Amino acid sequence: MSASDKTAIVVIRSEGLTFARKLRQAYPSWDLWVPKSSGFKNGAMTYDSKFKDWLSENFMKYKGFVCVMAAGIVVRSLSTMILDKRSGPGVIVCDEFGRHAISLLGGHEGNANELAHRVASKTGCVPVITTGTESMKNYVLGVGCKKNVNYDCLKNLVAEILKNAEVPHGQVRIMATIDLKENEPCILKLADEFHWPLVIFSANEINAAKIQVSSSSFVEDNVGVPGVCEPTALMASHFGELVVPKTTANGCAVALVRESEIISRRP
Repeated sequence: MSASDKTAIVVIRSEGLTFARKLRQAYPSWDLWVPKSSGFKNGAMTYDSKFKDWLSENFMKYKGFVCVMAAGIVVRSLSTMILDKRSGPGVIVCDEFGRHAISLLGGHEGNANELAHRVASKTGCVPVITTGTESMKNYVLGVGCKKNVNYDCLKNLVAEILKNAEVPHGQVRIMATIDLKENEPCILKLADEFHWPLVIFSANEINAAKIQVSSSSFVEDNVGVPGVCEPTALMASHFGELVVPKTTANGCAVALVRESEIISRRP
């Protein structure tokens, strides 16, 4: 993997190291950069210049940057480096406590939107996406499946549900599932093929939401939640409208939710 195909995680204060290390554990191929003064090593690379100077030197060497610091620092540092929206890497900013992953630059062309979702899926932070075209997509797919289900089974079920609901693939904003299934090959392949970011919820989050959904004794006994596809889709959609309830076939379960408008979202 060349440097231009890689992602860099960059911190400027020791307070951001805990989050950065957690992210690096999830994506070990990503480069972790820390200030030389931090004294932290453990596989990280160090820089002793100002962050702005480091970024200027490395801006075109990576396809993406995860900057664990204040957004203002990154904005000021980027001000002289931005050429146009069609070139350059994607840049996201995460606060040091790991609450948010903000797609700051290159949302589409630089894949920053996808990068923000990837970071969020592994760390539990909230992805912040503000690009206009993403705002027009207002459907969420909740998915679940048995272990190692054939990919075509899941893909065909999703295609059937979208066709019957008269929802184009391009209107789907994200997919959602439980953390137990976040590495399921068929789910990852579906997300990759249709460029649907995958949002992950834990069993504790699902149970704490106390959503009335189609329950399954099998799922409850084996996973510890009443359901997967319906609650995760509802949670990811700001508790929107369940357009297609849980539908099952060949070991797969899928639900489709229309995202709530701002004025009707559950606080």
